[in-house]
Amino acid sequence: MQANRAELARFQRLMKQQANGCHMWTGQGTRDGYGLFQSSPGKPKIPSHRWSYLIFRGEIPEGMQVGHLCHDRAVADGSCAGGTDCVHRRCCNPEHLELQTPSQNTLVQNHHARNRTECPKGHPYEGDNLIVGSDGKRRCRECDRDRKRKPK
Repeated sequence: MQANRAELARFQRLMKQQANGCHMWTGQGTRDGYGLFQSSPGKPKIPSHRWSYLIFRGEIPEGMQVGHLCHDRAVADGSCAGGTDCVHRRCCNPEHLELQTPSQNTLVQNHHARNRTECPKGHPYEGDNLIVGSDGKRRCRECDRDRKRKPK
């Protein structure tokens, strides 16, 4: 994907460089905390970190996601707020972005649900009671059995 000078200048005006090397998106964003960029009128809005990757790094193959290395480091050192409060979702520095499979991207996310040790009914997410679905979400085997027993 190529950007013309006007699109590139507009994109760069909406970023603010931080001392930690992140280029934080100051424009429009999603409810999830990610930046959104519309390169020109009539074109679709896309996440600003994806646009940055496409322009500065190259194509994003089908099935791949753009992960934030700055976020991965913050999760590892315990400094990430997690969820929609994670400031790294707005980072557009192409040097902080890498292609990841959905599984790789999910593994480093610091979701509040990932930190839970038990299901909403209090059953532990461990051992034989833990089911991990193809979507990576954890489920409780005991609650799963109860759901299947209930008449429809």
